[in-house]
Amino acid sequence: MVFRKLRSLVLVLAVAGSAGAYTLNDIVVEYWAGSGSNEAVVVIDFGQDSYAFGYRWDIGPKYGKDLMDAVAAAGVLNYTETWSFVNTISYRGYPNIGQGGYPTDWWSYFTSTDGGNWIVAGEGYATRELSDGAWDGWAHQTIDWPPVHLPTTPTDFAAEVIEYVEGSGVGKDWISGQPYNDPNTGLGRPTLETTGDGWDIPLDQNVPVVPVYTPFRAFEVVTIGNGGHLTVKFNHRIADDENNPYGIDFIVFGNASQIIGAGQAWKNGNPEETTLGGSVLAEPGIVSVSQDGQMWHTFLNGPYADDFAPTAGYEWDEVEDKWTEELGPTRPVDPNLRASDFGGKTLAEMIRAYNGSAGGTGFDLQKLPPSDYARIAIDPNTGCRWIQYVRIEDNPGSSATTEIDAIADVSCCGDYRHPYPDGDLNKDCRVDFSDIAVIALHWLDCTWECDRQIKTDAK
Repeated sequence: MVFRKLRSLVLVLAVAGSAGAYTLNDIVVEYWAGSGSNEAVVVIDFGQDSYAFGYRWDIGPKYGKDLMDAVAAAGVLNYTETWSFVNTISYRGYPNIGQGGYPTDWWSYFTSTDGGNWIVAGEGYATRELSDGAWDGWAHQTIDWPPVHLPTTPTDFAAEVIEYVEGSGVGKDWISGQPYNDPNTGLGRPTLETTGDGWDIPLDQNVPVVPVYTPFRAFEVVTIGNGGHLTVKFNHRIADDENNPYGIDFIVFGNASQIIGAGQAWKNGNPEETTLGGSVLAEPGIVSVSQDGQMWHTFLNGPYADDFAPTAGYEWDEVEDKWTEELGPTRPVDPNLRASDFGGKTLAEMIRAYNGSAGGTGFDLQKLPPSDYARIAIDPNTGCRWIQYVRIEDNPGSSATTEIDAIADVSCCGDYRHPYPDGDLNKDCRVDFSDIAVIALHWLDCTWECDRQIKTDAK
């Protein structure tokens, strides 16, 4: 059982740095070209996004140019060159990058033996001989000299702190004395279990997070503080996907808590025996989103971070009277639920009403001001608007100090982690008799040169 928040490792690799070694299992490979027992990888780093492509071969020697040519021939990556110098590279939403030329828009060539330690290539890619396990890297250069970033396996949770400005009024963990100012606690999944508080629950107890007893330790949450803000980045795009439950695109987890009924205290007992009040203790923070970390779009009228619905870590088995499966941190709570709905209800009933969700406050990009939503670009590959940065800032109209535990991308059928399988004709992420029924319904339908096809079949 997990007792502490899991953290995702953000692999940001500096050129000629001394990062650790990596394998192909540590990165996302877009596709493979060629076949054989030898393998090499090329990483194309556009700055905002990076992509890896694999190359296999048996008979050599093979060179960096062979790798690029094979990848271009096998998929949708394209590149141009002049005298063995790469001029432009195009992939997905990046058309003809590098066409401006030196010194503000150009490509540099790097090599590595382990994906962790990169050096500027000492020769051109046409003469750079590949070995099994070789890494090539092309980084888009501007005035600055950026590092090569590996496209690590996407995580459902915020993966990188971009900026944390600690505001005033940030307190300290009364148990450890540590201040609530570690922004990395806002990365990774929300807390499943916390500790006792030393009053109603002994300090050495591991306590499942429930809506009346939410994360409160300095290693679990970060406080924004009055006048402060926290900006985080995901290592993939959060899509305004039409399949997202309730239209919710991402979820922010704080440490808001449901008020417990009068005369009661949570003692890590049976949630069926705990009655709730009809309000939530919240410290709302203002949320903004961005595609590039520069142009921001703000949820001016809410929802707000660190508000309803308070986090719940596990399902409660009302027959066995025990905590069981982890609740889903990428599954939103029904946005029609309110804290007032649970006045007089039990804690067990509240968790059941979450319907498998771990809680948190859900955000729908379409709830942005219409002019802001219209300015969010559409991904040509998915047809969806998207964001990759989330900023949470202090609400200047309140003295409350917002706390953040995690930010999650909502999961749905057909998203980056749950693609439609081949043969899934009705787009429900499973291949079954329903898909066969679609084929049967349209058997022998024809929309082009139908007469010719019939004559061909007759032969």
